[in-house]
Amino acid sequence: MFIMCRLEDAIGVLEYVVGMREEKLGTANPDVDDEKKRLAELLKEAGRARNRKAKSLETLLQSNSMKKKKEKAK
Repeated sequence: MFIMCRLEDAIGVLEYVVGMREEKLGTANPDVDDEKKRLAELLKEAGRARNRKAKSLETLLQSNSMKKKKEKAK
């Protein structure tokens, strides 16, 4: 029981760290990718998957970024 509580605490902290790094460094930064990998490992240990909403938001932001780059290239 204690270990699961600590694992949940670690997941919460790492989710916060990933969110802050994405906000400050951007989603393409290698440091952000490293933190996402650590978070994925912890979630796998806990038998969970990363929040689909967060992933879909990343996809949305990336696709909007690509659209803007294409528009600038024209």
